[in-house]
Amino acid sequence: MKKHLLLLFSITLLLIASCAKKKCCDFPTIADFIITQKNGAEWKFDPLSLATAQDTAIISGTNNVTDMMETFGFKLKLNGLGYYELKSDEGFYHITKGNEIVARYKLSTTHNNTVIVVALNEKDKIIQGLFNVRFVKIFDKPVGSQPDSIRFLEGKFKVSLHN
Repeated sequence: MKKHLLLLFSITLLLIASCAKKKCCDFPTIADFIITQKNGAEWKFDPLSLATAQDTAIISGTNNVTDMMETFGFKLKLNGLGYYELKSDEGFYHITKGNEIVARYKLSTTHNNTVIVVALNEKDKIIQGLFNVRFVKIFDKPVGSQPDSIRFLEGKFKVSLHN
């Protein structure tokens, strides 16, 4: 009799456990990010309020280092997943100290500056991808205070776009 009660109790517990609701398909939300290798060192930008204007997505971020703020970004004429080569006016990088720009860079014309969009959720306006971009200095103050070129390689991003 004890064996039958123990068996019945075990079966009841198994049924209750197997019928309980499980959250097997709830995935955690991953915060937006832009990470890269800046001239060989790991670097992170905090994504800004990113925008879309017609078919162009602007992906940008900032990073505060001591008393200076770096702003990095690029524009994509989105037409789905795939490989994008940035034109000279589609990337930007500058450094400010207070309200003054102390260095400005433009995309290098001697390198392929590329973005690969690997995921695009048009409903929720989330875009994910990879990038490799190189910049050359066009201005710094005082002259010679910033490097002549900046490389952002092995970049990864996940951002939410807003209108």
